[in-house]
Amino acid sequence: MTDPYFSVDYQAQVNLIPLAEGESVPGEDALEAEIPAPFKLVSEVTRIDTNNARLLRNLDEHAAELVEVINQQSRKIDLVLSYVLAGQDSPDQRYQTTSLGGGGFRFVSRQPLADGARVRVKLFLPEQSVAVYAYGALCAEAEPGHYRCDFIAIREQDRDALIRASLQLQAKQLKARAERRAQQDDHSAS
Repeated sequence: MTDPYFSVDYQAQVNLIPLAEGESVPGEDALEAEIPAPFKLVSEVTRIDTNNARLLRNLDEHAAELVEVINQQSRKIDLVLSYVLAGQDSPDQRYQTTSLGGGGFRFVSRQPLADGARVRVKLFLPEQSVAVYAYGALCAEAEPGHYRCDFIAIREQDRDALIRASLQLQAKQLKARAERRAQQDDHSAS
């Protein structure tokens, strides 16, 4: 089965907590009740920031200073939230993604993991102000140590935040690649 969501190559921190024997993936209401407060807080701040960005785009250029002040306030809040989220990160359950998107992510593990295992997921993208608490199913890939984690229980607002973040990350990657190409063209023309 192919992933219906766009994904982008990106290294992000993720905690994977295997479900205990007899533990099941919660339904929508139980998932919402289980999500730790810092994840809900980041989600709400991101929603407010998105709404503010939409409103700010409608301001004319005379409001540039106001936009800068609001952006600085947002950055301060992001820094505090990153600190709060650090308490949710467990080093012994930490992995790095190699790619991510709205449907899940890929990662590498030094220890073999059970194909089909169900895991609790804590995904952190502090530079994008995104933190996701969800459940996933692991799928071993052809290359040893490489896995895919498909989301099997995730709030739609968190999926939307991941989709927006992956598109923003791709835009940054494309811009950096275009700048490198332009620099190479300048050097070869000299």
